[in-house]
Amino acid sequence: MTHRPPGTVLDDALASLSREQLEAEVHALREQARLAQKKLRGIQEIGQILASEQNHDRVLAEIIKRTTALMGADRATLFILSDDQRTMWSKSTHGGEIKTIELEVGQGIAGWVARYKRQVNVKDAYKDARFDAEVDRLSGYRTTSILCQPLQDMQSNTIGVIQVLNKQDGYFTTADEQLLRAIGGQASVCILNSQLYIDVVTKNIDLLDTQLKLEERTREVELLFRVERAAALAMSQEQALDGVLQCTLGEYPSDGAVVLLHDPRRQALVAEHAIGPSAAWLAEAQLALEGTIAGDVFSRREARCLRLSDQELVDGLHLPVPPGAALRNAVCVPITHNEDTFGVLLVVNRRDDPRGFEDRDVRILGVIASRMALSVMLSRAMDEEQKAERLATIGKTLSGVVHDLKTPLTIISGYARALAREDDADRRQEYRALIKKQVDSITAMIQELLRFSRGESQLLMRKVWVKDFVAELAEALREEFAATGVELVVETPYRGAVRMDDQKMRRAAFNLARNAKEALSERGGTFTVRVEEVDGRVHFAFSDDGPGIPPEMEGRLFESFATHGKKNGTGLGLAIVKRIVDEHEGTLEVTSIPGAGTTFTIGLAPA
Repeated sequence: MTHRPPGTVLDDALASLSREQLEAEVHALREQARLAQKKLRGIQEIGQILASEQNHDRVLAEIIKRTTALMGADRATLFILSDDQRTMWSKSTHGGEIKTIELEVGQGIAGWVARYKRQVNVKDAYKDARFDAEVDRLSGYRTTSILCQPLQDMQSNTIGVIQVLNKQDGYFTTADEQLLRAIGGQASVCILNSQLYIDVVTKNIDLLDTQLKLEERTREVELLFRVERAAALAMSQEQALDGVLQCTLGEYPSDGAVVLLHDPRRQALVAEHAIGPSAAWLAEAQLALEGTIAGDVFSRREARCLRLSDQELVDGLHLPVPPGAALRNAVCVPITHNEDTFGVLLVVNRRDDPRGFEDRDVRILGVIASRMALSVMLSRAMDEEQKAERLATIGKTLSGVVHDLKTPLTIISGYARALAREDDADRRQEYRALIKKQVDSITAMIQELLRFSRGESQLLMRKVWVKDFVAELAEALREEFAATGVELVVETPYRGAVRMDDQKMRRAAFNLARNAKEALSERGGTFTVRVEEVDGRVHFAFSDDGPGIPPEMEGRLFESFATHGKKNGTGLGLAIVKRIVDEHEGTLEVTSIPGAGTTFTIGLAPA
């Protein structure tokens, strides 16, 4: 058998072709090579797009456009499977126009490919039972050939479908199937990367949003804490309102803020307290319930943000705005507690935000206004309680007052009899002066009682004999110290009288005694009450032999809510003692030796 050398068959075939045929063959080969290079460059460009572009929509649009060109198709569509795996949304291109369409999985050829994860090449769509002609009818497009490729992740799960329609020079070939499979691989990477990028961005946005909300919430909580502290530490309604308004303007820098409380007698909202640069004229506000913005807010119990022109704002608020002043914005919030409405909070001309006040601000100001309502309600309740206490105190001390009146009345009676018997003019004048002095003393007692009953004075001052006061106090303290291991010692070198409110001074003594009892609760000890006169002052000394005052409490003993080491301590006891002593214009001193005990000394003027 004769063996032919390699290349002989090809050489014979080439030799049998004419020159024109050879040139045509070379041209065809060159065109195939050009198309192959074009497709290779197209796939490389798709890869470059995937590497350089992060915007999901732009990447998909570029893939669709370049796939249409590479495949020589009339149109390309890329479907993305939804999270519930039931529908697909897509972007399709036709003549440069991109549209979004939606299909159910299993609907049409693309839906079939998504469900069964197999490539489909159809030469005549209308002869394929899987084709959904309704899409053509609605779009006016005529589909002929279809090449459809599933897009899958690393676990072979379908994430989408890419399809090209209507091959421009015939039908889609096996080479086209391989090319679309390669493009589909690139598109799958793109989709997965884009989804991952979107997930990361979404989580970062959610995290940032949560952080911003947390910061905002933290600021709100801190503001409300400051408001609550200012209101709780206040000793009067005026102090509470001032403290809360200061916190309000600290959070919302404005020209001024005013609390207007309802006056039933006038049927108007009357300024109770105002602060800020505009406080002077805000404090003069007295607004009718009818025909004013504040009255409407009060009646409806609904806050209002005002962003009006200057004149509209002036006309609606009816505020006594002085010449040269301008109103740019305002917020008016009802002061309510449960079903009761006490007035309104008005803040004008916010400085840190030209837009004025927003819904979030109204919500926070509503909480602040509610705390104001609580302060007003508590203040009124305290006023009523103090009135009742004053009447009760007057009743309890009336016998003592009557006793105090006996002495000057006896003196007056004696001098009056002497005056009737005396003929000497100078002596009669002397008796008249002495009688007048006693009458003045009685008048002072009566005026003191009247001032206390009217609430003009917080103290019912009268002459109290120390021996009687200490005897009653000792009896109560022995009952307080019963079964506690605390021994009571009473020393009263001074046995004269003191002008004081004995009910309140007894309360101060009890607070000091309870502090001592708690300090001595673990091992017992001695509590001593000693009254003596020192340098013209009567000193009430309350001593214990306990552990002494902790270093942490030095310098803040008499502050409200200052407490240390007490399980149920409120930190108010010593603050109350200090207030009572101050009301008596007395002195309060404390000495403490660690491990040896503490002494509180109250100094009062003798009667």
